[in-house]
Amino acid sequence: MQEPGTINLEIMPVPETERRHVLVIGAGLVGLSSALWLQKTGHRVTIIDRELPLPGASYEQACSYGNACTVAPQSVVPVATPGIAWRVPRMLLDPLGPLAIVWRYLPHLGPWMRAFLASSSREEVERIAAILASLLSQADAGWRPLIADAGASHLERHDGCLYLYKTEAQFQAAEADISLRERNCVRLDRLDARSIHDLEPNLAPLYHKGVMFKDAYTFSSPKLLAIALAEAIQRHGGTVVAGEATGLETIETGIQVWVAGSLIKADHVVVAGGAWSRALAEEVGDRPLLDTERGYHVLFPSAGALLTRPVCYPEHGFYMTPMADGLRAAGTVELGGLSAPPNPGRTVMIRKGVQTLLPGAGEGTREWLGFRPSMPDSLPVIGNSPTSPRVTYAFGHGHLGLTLAGITGRLVADLVACQPPILDVASLRPHRFGRSGRRLA
Repeated sequence: MQEPGTINLEIMPVPETERRHVLVIGAGLVGLSSALWLQKTGHRVTIIDRELPLPGASYEQACSYGNACTVAPQSVVPVATPGIAWRVPRMLLDPLGPLAIVWRYLPHLGPWMRAFLASSSREEVERIAAILASLLSQADAGWRPLIADAGASHLERHDGCLYLYKTEAQFQAAEADISLRERNCVRLDRLDARSIHDLEPNLAPLYHKGVMFKDAYTFSSPKLLAIALAEAIQRHGGTVVAGEATGLETIETGIQVWVAGSLIKADHVVVAGGAWSRALAEEVGDRPLLDTERGYHVLFPSAGALLTRPVCYPEHGFYMTPMADGLRAAGTVELGGLSAPPNPGRTVMIRKGVQTLLPGAGEGTREWLGFRPSMPDSLPVIGNSPTSPRVTYAFGHGHLGLTLAGITGRLVADLVACQPPILDVASLRPHRFGRSGRRLA
């Protein structure tokens, strides 16, 4: 991957003879961003999703609806780090810990878990962090043209993000991750307890030290952001179709897919269906090693003014983010697929954590469960199908869907136009793992 640095994201429309009708399956932030960048290239776009981000729609089925709302350029540290194999059992034994597994789903996780553990070696972590740093260094630049196009700059809040640690031992244990971020050009400040209090006086004084990530920022409502992007797409002539896409197939003249009983044909398809993308990829003969992290949030409607910026205690595994409609406490990881019912223990954990960390937050009135599309190496899938040149993939962003949506869309536009991507995406190819979970050369 290219080293972090400034690159020119300006895009030129392709010649009229090379403009295509492109289906984008998935109206999350990755799909919407891809659609807007494709329109800037000159393509005609149709977006397909079961629930579109339109005024009056709930949009709650989308993973993009319920995230922690943070553009997080500090997120160069993959989930699997050295020693994770020994830490996971201890986390699973803690009913209020940041990790849980739906045990009946465990047999399905074998290859994914093998690849996850293999990604935790020091050499792999350094390699993955450098790749993430290359993407993250362009995350904001990838968003700028889209935010301007959608008229959504009023949703941005540029106040950074705080990570907090309760003891010196916790802070020292985090130094490896902090140093990894610094080596990959993340701008941060180490803070003492007094500085943290001055920034966020409403937090319970449980912290010992912290880290401020200065370039992080939030959107006050990811739903309103998605609606603004969808409206911009329609202003530029894009079409939206409500329904589940099934039967994706390449044909001699392009591709076709069934939606709500109707057959839709196009020249090209971008699969940006989040956690549901694996099933679509399998329909064209590909088997990416994608699985699902189930994430939860609880909304505290009277607590939105208690914090100025997102605050995360890594020990607890969730963010507390001030938003337009209150304080959203979002995060945790539950491995369990798409069909298991919500686990009330996950939201109990979040509620108890917020009551401890932020006295005065009041009652949490709304709970939500969403499905993060997760690759075992913490890297997204951005690339063309090895089976069909008419299929481009953009999924598997894990905790970084909002952060990387803009730059992902820019890369998708290059791939669909058969142009060299502005960043090297070889490490993000959909077939980088075999069926057993072994990483392919």
